[in-house]
Amino acid sequence: MKTPVTALLGLLSSLCLSACHSGHPATIAPHVRHTWRFPESGVTFHDEFSQGRLNGCQQTGPDQFHLTISPENKPINPSPWYAFQVRSEQPRQLRLHLVLTADGSVLRPRLSTDGKTWRLIPKEDFTANRATHDAWVTLQTGPRPVWVAAQELVGLSALNGWMDRKAALPFAREAPIGQSIEGRPLRSLTFSETDRAQYVFILGRQHPPEVTGSLALMTFVDTLTADTALARRYRGRFKTVVIPLVNPDGIEHGHWRSNLGGVDTNRDWKKFSQPETRAVSGALVRLGKAPGAKPCLFLDFHSTGKDVFYCQPDSEPTSLPAFTSRWLADIRARFPGYKFKREDAHNVGVPTSKGWAHQTFGIPAITYELGYSTDRKLIRQVSQGAAESMMTLLLEENSKTTR
Repeated sequence: MKTPVTALLGLLSSLCLSACHSGHPATIAPHVRHTWRFPESGVTFHDEFSQGRLNGCQQTGPDQFHLTISPENKPINPSPWYAFQVRSEQPRQLRLHLVLTADGSVLRPRLSTDGKTWRLIPKEDFTANRATHDAWVTLQTGPRPVWVAAQELVGLSALNGWMDRKAALPFAREAPIGQSIEGRPLRSLTFSETDRAQYVFILGRQHPPEVTGSLALMTFVDTLTADTALARRYRGRFKTVVIPLVNPDGIEHGHWRSNLGGVDTNRDWKKFSQPETRAVSGALVRLGKAPGAKPCLFLDFHSTGKDVFYCQPDSEPTSLPAFTSRWLADIRARFPGYKFKREDAHNVGVPTSKGWAHQTFGIPAITYELGYSTDRKLIRQVSQGAAESMMTLLLEENSKTTR
């Protein structure tokens, strides 16, 4: 028999779960950055930097430490993010026990001594157990600090620096479209060498930990803005609108999934309860619904455990029939060893940006997910090839309609 306390806890849990899946905000647990010092062993941990996240640290042995990693709210998508720095006064080997307080699997860490150059920790120094939501890491430390993170740090500084360089191009135009909850600008860049209002819309980083999506987006856009004959022809026919940082607050605070309002922004494309989704959708509608405008394609870059394109089925009417199949077939032909899936029935009816864009503009709308562990060189190669293929196919379609 359930006690009154048990029944109340069950009711509260059900309400929390219902709120999360209905798109209502879940209360955020503010992350307080901290430094943990252990004078007897001369070891220091801290997460006092952008994207830093470590929720607890205890010494459990002479060279052994228990590290707690918690999300910003619960229940939450199992995409654990952690990032911290560790140093020891004398060279020594540490055993770190990373323990999640929510569902998920601890990703194999990436290490850096400068915050810019990263390497995967050797396989023999890492053991994870998804069933128990924990992992063990063997780490060599010394006076020089070591960054330890679920993915390399590609955050606000890196992305804003990249946008600054792109905004300086002679055919680029930047337009602020709004602010995040914490007042960070939501930046929109348009690249074009034409007055024609044919648009390709590109979004990125709705989810804070999804670094590989940003890596792909940057290479993809670099290819569209390159000084090549293909890119110049493309820019002479199409305008590309890029919003690479939809959720800057979540990135800054090292969130697993949500914005500062406790909402998964890629589940808010119906209610538009958050300033970020209202600003981004409003900007795209103002462009795409203007007189004479012709949106052509929508791409949203993400990350997950595998490389996958989430699309509409070919039977679904779009302004470019069979474009998606042709594009993905060309990517496979260019990179026969590249393993990815196409899924047409993912999140049907869920208020994602992809579903909203297809419904609003009647165009192919695709979520491109890059694997967390996909080789970074391969990401750059495929993203460049995918951008070249997209430009070629869109130019072919354009030539058909202008004959």
